[in-house]
Amino acid sequence: MRRDPLAVLARLRSAEVMLARRDLAGEAAMGDAAEACEAEAERALREEAQRGGPDYAAWLPRGLGQRDAAARESYQAARRAAEAAAVLAAARAAERAVEHLASARAADARREALREEQRRLDEAGSRRAPRGVGGSA
Repeated sequence: MRRDPLAVLARLRSAEVMLARRDLAGEAAMGDAAEACEAEAERALREEAQRGGPDYAAWLPRGLGQRDAAARESYQAARRAAEAAAVLAAARAAERAVEHLASARAADARREALREEQRRLDEAGSRRAPRGVGGSA
């Protein structure tokens, strides 16, 4: 039996949507982890500032570097999550386009079947109709 190319395409689009959802979830989880690291670095800066002491001045550049690196990673993770969301939106749009095409094709097939049925009814009716009805001339 020959496969319907549109059904194959619909399955492919569905798989792409599932993959894009998985990627978005992964990027969101990585973004959450990056935000947690950034918050931890901020907290460490505040705690060390409260303690003060002679080692604070030596530690501060390292702490600021860690915080800045965590902030960059958090920003990058948010950017990757936004890109993953855009990929998901595109995959969903492609999936909907295939669904729309399939339903349009099904509607065309239904209309054609109705036309064919009407044609057969008209043919059957014309064969049964009496040919010479009426009086003499």
